Amino acid sequence: MIVILGMLKSMSKEECSNLQEKELINVFDKPMKQEWWMEYGGFFGHYYVKGDNSLDGYLSTPQNLNERSQCEVEGLIRLLALQPNQRILDSPCGYGRHSIGLAHQGLTVVGVDINSHELNIANKNSQGLENVQFFKQDMRLLKYENEFDAIVNVFFSFGFFELEEENFQVLQNFYQALKPGGKFLMHTDVNIPRVLSGEYKFSEIRSLQNGKKLEISENYDHVTKRINGQWIFINQDGTKEETSPYSVRVYSFSEFSDLCQQVGFKIITGYGNWQGSPLTNCSEDMIIVAEK
Repeated sequence: MIVILGMLKSMSKEECSNLQEKELINVFDKPMKQEWWMEYGGFFGHYYVKGDNSLDGYLSTPQNLNERSQCEVEGLIRLLALQPNQRILDSPCGYGRHSIGLAHQGLTVVGVDINSHELNIANKNSQGLENVQFFKQDMRLLKYENEFDAIVNVFFSFGFFELEEENFQVLQNFYQALKPGGKFLMHTDVNIPRVLSGEYKFSEIRSLQNGKKLEISENYDHVTKRINGQWIFINQDGTKEETSPYSVRVYSFSEFSDLCQQVGFKIITGYGNWQGSPLTNCSEDMIIVAEK
């Protein structure tokens, strides 16, 4: 296994994007297997980028992708009280829509992700911006120390990994990467009280910008505390294309707050939307901000 963090500052965007996944995966002494979130795991990449570009969004009030991105970037700035020239880590950054949005607002942004296809899109869409960089990196292996004013983990992007200690390692890495007084923000659309009450949408069909439909089917495992699901694309001729099933560990506010306290965060606040409303059992979003 090759840990590449020591090389990041001397490597170009292209070199980092071309690194092979086998150089990045930390197997935590468990048997190597193909996971849904990996480079060729069958969920992220081409299909995810197309599926994310829906006309409906995921909230009860429809939003297209541009509207969502603007709302989320404005919310990140608001809830983290971000100031121009502050250093931000976006992990995982996907195809860079939040990283690029923050860079346009004067922040200095580093985006890391494990998917080359999405990183290539991020690099293409950020051409001309000097204050954003993208690197291929497994977030379990981050080794930054006291470098960032804020870290953002947006849109159901925490809890990918099978082992509890792997997800906990990610949180420890985020804490270590923050400057004293820095803030970490985790956002998800899975608010456990809504899941348990039946208000959460386990099945839906979204209309996509490309004319296709996206069918999402999910279930919640009360034992493992994971949301298990699958995306199915419905083409205009009625044929279907399936992505690999996904499985994400999800947390209540109190459970995630406990994890934050275990790694050292002192001030932990929950919000129910990007406008900063308090988190309630009925909130469609759960946004947690933890201060180092």
